[in-house]
Amino acid sequence: MFHIVIFKNNKKKKKLKSFVRENLALNFYNKLVNESESILFRKKFDSGHECRYNIAIITDKFISENIYYTDEYGRNRVIDSKIDENNYIGKISPYFYEELIFDVKNDTRITLSELESKYFKKDKIYMISKLNNKFIIQDDDEYNLFSLKNEEDSDRFLDLLQTTDIFKKSLVVKDISTAQRKYLYNILVESGYNKRFLYTNYTTYPK
Repeated sequence: MFHIVIFKNNKKKKKLKSFVRENLALNFYNKLVNESESILFRKKFDSGHECRYNIAIITDKFISENIYYTDEYGRNRVIDSKIDENNYIGKISPYFYEELIFDVKNDTRITLSELESKYFKKDKIYMISKLNNKFIIQDDDEYNLFSLKNEEDSDRFLDLLQTTDIFKKSLVVKDISTAQRKYLYNILVESGYNKRFLYTNYTTYPK
């Protein structure tokens, strides 16, 4: 048997599917790897802790003592293929989940593509400002607030926006002055957002 398994920080998280035939397992594995690599905004934190995911083909057949693969940073790695007496890693790759963005006004989590289709019009310029672990999209006199897990997520998300075609025309402001920060707090409170929530830096605390 050939099992497709997700690992989180080198520990088994979930078995996705099992196959009798190796070629079917490999096709399914490659499909998931390719879909995963196409994700732009990738999950980095879970329950307040940094996490790393891998996807692997696990089999009871010994294939090779060592397995070579390329990690998420493009570095060549080698690992022992043996998990236990009856299970071996046949193939392994980095695996990415998409990080979701919390749309505060609508109380829902959305993807990057949903953010784009709902809040961005082609050829229009927006101002996007960072505020702790949050960011604000200013559309004329309308302020839409979004939240991420922590400030690092917020920073890397805004970095991503500046390299993505649809958002390149937007003015992204990561470092704001005390006066600008105070102005944004006042505007958002007047728009109905909770003041205490605005001042927080995390939405998920380490457990």
